[in-house]
Amino acid sequence: MFITTLPILFAFTHLLNPLEISIFLLAILIVVYFMTPSPTNAYPKLPSGGLYDYLFSSWSGTMPLRWAFWPFFVLINGVFVYIDYRIAADTYTINSWKTVHMMVFLPGVWWILSVWRCALNCRFKIWSSVACAMTIYLVFDFILRITLSIQFPNTLFNCRLLLIEYGDCL
Repeated sequence: MFITTLPILFAFTHLLNPLEISIFLLAILIVVYFMTPSPTNAYPKLPSGGLYDYLFSSWSGTMPLRWAFWPFFVLINGVFVYIDYRIAADTYTINSWKTVHMMVFLPGVWWILSVWRCALNCRFKIWSSVACAMTIYLVFDFILRITLSIQFPNTLFNCRLLLIEYGDCL
C-alpha cells in the first residue's frame, strides 16, 4: 500500500508532506493499539475444509490472525502494483484503473472485517494492532487513489491517449 500514491502525492501536489503523513499514520496506529482488545489464550486451528470453510472461518473470527491477514494483504498489494505498472506503461485508462479498484472493494471490506474479528486470535497485542491498522491504511490508500484519479488525473495517466474520454482529464 502507498507504493504509488504517496510518492505522487508528495511530488506533484502540496496537500500533505511526509512528516504530516508519518504523524497521521503513527497516530492511527496508537489509537488502534488502544482500541484493540487483548488477545485470548485460546489459539484456534485452521479449518479442515476447503475454500468456503476458510472464508467463513476468517469472516466469523475463528481463524488465526495471520491466516486471515496475509493472503489478502499480499493479493491486494500485488493487484495495486500490477495496475500501477500498467498505468506507468500507458496500457490502462482511468476507467480501467477505477474498475479494478471497484472489483477489489468488496473483498477489501470482507478482509477488513475478517482481520478485526480475528484480532483476538493473536498471541501478541502489537501484531493484532498492526494488522488492524493496516486495514485502516488500506481504506486511506483507496481514498488517495480515487482522489488522485479525480482531482489530479494528469499525475497518473497519459491524457493524450485516444482511449480516454475527454472529460476524465479535465
